[in-house]
Amino acid sequence: MSEVIERPTGQNVVEKGQMLPQAATMMQVIASAAANPNCDIEKMQALLNMQSQLIEREARAEFSAAMAKACGAIPQVNRNGVVSLGQKGGYKFSKWEDMDKVIRPILAANNLRLSFNTRSSENSGAKVIVGTISHANGQSQSAEIELPLDAGQGRNALQGFGSTISYGKRYCAEMLLNIVRCDEDTDGRYQSRQPTDIITAEQKEEIIGLLQESGKDTGQFLAWVGTKTLDAMTLPQFEKGKRGLLRAINGAVQS
Repeated sequence: MSEVIERPTGQNVVEKGQMLPQAATMMQVIASAAANPNCDIEKMQALLNMQSQLIEREARAEFSAAMAKACGAIPQVNRNGVVSLGQKGGYKFSKWEDMDKVIRPILAANNLRLSFNTRSSENSGAKVIVGTISHANGQSQSAEIELPLDAGQGRNALQGFGSTISYGKRYCAEMLLNIVRCDEDTDGRYQSRQPTDIITAEQKEEIIGLLQESGKDTGQFLAWVGTKTLDAMTLPQFEKGKRGLLRAINGAVQS
């Protein structure tokens, strides 16, 4: 499965075959050396290797500059998605379509594209989602995350696969672009919490990942740690829940 965020055409990019400044200067040196009958093959090969290294270094620098500019322009992404746990409450998350809407034009403006692929994991039933940021000059950077299929309540196999892919896309994009998720307070029901004993957004996402990996029922887990929602989880409840989920995961692996 693959999805690509394309860049628009007609922008000023280094086209294939077009050399960057230092590499072009080195090409002039090579041409001059080639015209010299006293330049032996070893010297010529050394010059060609140096040119190749210059091309690679300049292309990497151009890619890094584009990434820095893109990452600096990406705003925080609101958590507009809500997972309801019925009477037990629920939690908010950033939907992939909201994240894509924010980052797509910024990547395009910097001659970057984001693509995704999946592969089967050595762990039975798990998938590896791979995200790759690539530049018009051919440079790229990848990040990946291994996830079990989301067997949430009420989902069939196909829905579970789609949920897992969406989850993986969000995390790969966040790792590559340093995206920060934030709460958008609209109706007061899911307001950001300030008390220091309430877990952070990162800790909540860690619990969500462990729940998915362990296959434990979210409602039963919340009841066990003693909280109505993940947003209301305290640090002691987080530590208790994390230890329990890790034990369940390790026990499943050992068995």
